Amino acid sequence: MKIIKPTSTEWLCNLLSAFSITAISLLIAPKVSALEVGPGDFEYLPSGINVGMLYYQYAQRDSLYVQGKKAPGSSNFTTDIGIFRYIRPVELSPSVTVDLNLIQPFGHIDAKGDASFLGNASGTGDLTLGPVLKFLLDPVTRDVFSIAPFIILPTGSYDNDESLNLGDNRWSGVLQLAYVKHFSPDWVLDTIGDVSIYGRNNDFGMAGAELKQKPRYELQTHARYIVSPETSLAAGIGHYKGGETEINDVERNDKLKTTYGRLSITHFVDKTSQIQVMIGKDFKVENGFKEDARINLRVAKIF
Repeated sequence: MKIIKPTSTEWLCNLLSAFSITAISLLIAPKVSALEVGPGDFEYLPSGINVGMLYYQYAQRDSLYVQGKKAPGSSNFTTDIGIFRYIRPVELSPSVTVDLNLIQPFGHIDAKGDASFLGNASGTGDLTLGPVLKFLLDPVTRDVFSIAPFIILPTGSYDNDESLNLGDNRWSGVLQLAYVKHFSPDWVLDTIGDVSIYGRNNDFGMAGAELKQKPRYELQTHARYIVSPETSLAAGIGHYKGGETEINDVERNDKLKTTYGRLSITHFVDKTSQIQVMIGKDFKVENGFKEDARINLRVAKIF
């Protein structure tokens, strides 16, 4: 009997069908997140100001990993994501502030190559709101400890008939804890840990299935070198894991486990305008698409 081997496209279709094609958006969801932290994000801000930020995030993924092994074929995912963020620091005491945050992502996701059958998606992501509580531990060194609870509302673009979506069609929340340590006027270390929890999506996929997801944990750190009062350089590394999904109470065995790196430069163009450029990639991926290249651009304006 002649054995006919499937093509790479057919192989990938079969793999993703078993892995749940509609769940593929969950594999790249962590990379479209509005809550990735940049160096200096948890510095203590004076009250009474307004900060407007506009981000652009581009990422390219050329390889799919399942249970730590690279899948055959040539699949490609690109994301072009914009994020608008507004921050309003409010003083609670001389050493405590709460930064009110509003975060709105939007953009485009595109599947190419052997994964092109998944199509693409454009629109808005889910609105994120949250107060970031900051404690100034030392007024001289400016060390800071922060507690940041965020709630993510199901406001984004979502169509259960589509494989890819920018919205999640569910409520979720993120709790971040951050510590900013100034070792000297030149060297600073930002350490951030967070946990994400997810509500249920009761209209998942064309069959309108019930999607549940376990908590996802992340730890990241950025070492900053202050070149001048206007300019700083940073190198960072991060790791996230967890987030296994169940569809109609059937476990998908899709636990996330990814390690990534970042390099960035931040510069004040003038006293109220700042730009930040960050590049990065994934080093190791257990499940999902591996980022081969990432570029984050951020413009911030104080008013």
